Amino acid sequence: MPDLKEKRVELILRQLEELPTLPAVAVQVLELAADETAGAAELAALVAADPALASRILQLVHRADAGVRGEVESVERAVVLLGFEAVRSAVLAITIFQTVGAANPATGCTSPFSREEFWKHCLAVACCAELLAEQMPTSPSNGADPATAFLCGLLHDLGKIALDTMLPKSFGRVVEAAELLRGNIADIERSVIGVDHLVAGKRLCEQWNLPAVIRDCAWLHGQLPATLPATVKVPRLVNLITLADQLVREQHLGYSGNYTFTIPRQELADALGLADEAIDRAMPNLVARIETRAEALGLNRATTGELYQQALAQANRELGRMTTTLAAKNRRLAVRAKFFDALSGFHGELRPDAPPRSVLEAIAQTAVGVLGVPVTAAFSLPPGQKFAEVILCDQSGKVFEQSLIDFPAVPHDAAAGAAEAVIRPARPATGDGPVMPAAEDIEWLVAAISPRLPHGHRFWICLEADGACIGGVVWGAESGEAQRLSPQVQEISAIAAGWGLALRTAQIRDESRTLAEQLADSNRRLQSAQAELLRSRTMTSVGEMAAGAAHEMNNPLAVISGRSQLLALQLTDPKYKAAAHLIHEQSHRLSAIITELMDFAKPEPPHPVMSDVSELLERALHEAKLQNDPADRSIELTIEEVPAVLVDAAQVSAALTEVIENALHATDAKTGHVALHAAFDAYSARVVVTVADNGCGMDEETAKRAFDPFFSNKPAGRRRGLGLAKALRWIEASGGSIRLESRIDHGTRILVLLPAASAQSADADPQRRAENF
Repeated sequence: MPDLKEKRVELILRQLEELPTLPAVAVQVLELAADETAGAAELAALVAADPALASRILQLVHRADAGVRGEVESVERAVVLLGFEAVRSAVLAITIFQTVGAANPATGCTSPFSREEFWKHCLAVACCAELLAEQMPTSPSNGADPATAFLCGLLHDLGKIALDTMLPKSFGRVVEAAELLRGNIADIERSVIGVDHLVAGKRLCEQWNLPAVIRDCAWLHGQLPATLPATVKVPRLVNLITLADQLVREQHLGYSGNYTFTIPRQELADALGLADEAIDRAMPNLVARIETRAEALGLNRATTGELYQQALAQANRELGRMTTTLAAKNRRLAVRAKFFDALSGFHGELRPDAPPRSVLEAIAQTAVGVLGVPVTAAFSLPPGQKFAEVILCDQSGKVFEQSLIDFPAVPHDAAAGAAEAVIRPARPATGDGPVMPAAEDIEWLVAAISPRLPHGHRFWICLEADGACIGGVVWGAESGEAQRLSPQVQEISAIAAGWGLALRTAQIRDESRTLAEQLADSNRRLQSAQAELLRSRTMTSVGEMAAGAAHEMNNPLAVISGRSQLLALQLTDPKYKAAAHLIHEQSHRLSAIITELMDFAKPEPPHPVMSDVSELLERALHEAKLQNDPADRSIELTIEEVPAVLVDAAQVSAALTEVIENALHATDAKTGHVALHAAFDAYSARVVVTVADNGCGMDEETAKRAFDPFFSNKPAGRRRGLGLAKALRWIEASGGSIRLESRIDHGTRILVLLPAASAQSADADPQRRAENF
């Protein structure tokens, strides 16, 4: 069952209904694709009717990779040369791109999210997916033809455009946080906004009735092949888009906001049956393919916001005309005909998959007419939840307010200290009639909406299912309202039963859809949790092994140290005496190593205190310089305005020292540069300390094992491979984490994330995340 936080997310997602609908030509193309009898002639006629679209299709025929010589001047010829599927995908891509636009909407402020760079990324993924699909064997079971792969790649991140359009300020903060934290933008979207672009893209594809393969790619790309739901129709296509997205991000083409690579490329290639040679053949052609397709799609020109405004204005005028006509018709009909038409219209206008909000809107609009009142409020009470969703509608059928209202809590069993219960409206007694004065059991709801209702008295109709109240309709009227409507008791009861059935069906469907999305999100979380659990178990096993080894070696070392000291006192030959001294010194050195192993295996419990970040950094930098000659290296330290952190100062300072030491070791003594930077991310309530160097960098295998105990790429005897492992252990003991980015010959960047002492995450305040619903 969805909770209050999830319902607020639903309100955000429902703003997708305010986005412009698909152009008529795109809808007609989708209908053609679903018609098994349709052929190239119908598609050519549809494209030829739109001169601008026909011009774009002719441009695609003459692109460099089409291999067409001579002039092609007819759309029919273009469809024959390119193929039905290729033209269908091209038409959908061009019309959808024109609908959402390439330019940032006019929000009154400069957005950090560049749509131009975003579309570069999407087009690059589309071209890469198309090139890879061309390398795959052609067969009916393949399910990833190049034209479909191109379209799915172009629209795989459609949810980001939706979030930027609906919540530009919040999404701008997401982009800034992603740049600072260098993580996955989807994780930050869920933290800041409450929903990620994957779910937003899925919902937008559903609203536009796009093919299931496009919806699955927009929703599930980025998941491991083995974790894709069994209901996915073409899993190979989802894996193909995931691989193309990863390859494009590796090439740094455009902006995606995802800086993580959690799925090995080889695992995706194996799932697709693609050899490394096939990928190597496709990648050199990527840039040329992008340049050719950009002009045909119109990416080299700014989109026009006038078309978007005209479409919305026309839709609003049409809705107003239909609502006015329906209201006038209802006023002319007799009472019995009015109720029959209202009930028929209510069921006829609802889509089979209508969400609760659409049902509530339809209930409120219908209630205005059949009850003959100026304003009605329809509310939904999902069973087992502690909130009510309310829609207020005026007599013109316009929804002018929607909100969520919390139930008032009452002690369920104060004497026993049991959990609080909530006040839910009681199911009315049989024979009371559907229209009732608002009593004490819904006073909490009436109090919240009463200022928006006319007149001085409040009445309501209870909607029920399975013997419980699941919602209702509330309105204001003069006294005697129940007597005024008493001749219509049977009609009102019948239409109330229809409202209740439709509302309960929508509630159940909403619960199922939310559960499916939660399951997909749980799969992603499980994927991350499994990797973290494996690392944690490895660290525990290594620690236990180190502790056991240290315990077993201490006693023999004590004997060796004592006997060598006695030999040194008794021997007179200088050569043998020096050898005995050397044995004694090396035993002490080995004892120190064992002590270090014990410290790693069983570190001191942390003692968190309020600590100044600048002091921690300066102390760590000082210690690192004492232990390593900085020579002519350039060391830069910049600290923004950051709050204090709640950590064990000694352990965190020692961890930062280890990180800085690694940076100094990795850089050249003459030309090396090490940059230390501290900033604060308010939404995760963490201080981010970045240590970046221009050293030799690490290969992929070394970077993966950088935090493994006893692993070191230094010569034997130089370092024991416990530096970063200890640093990670100390940082995590204080509630922080460490991330590492490195490339051969491009240096290394290490991010240390520390918990702030007083700042609160944006998740604690849903109002900061939710903009105007």
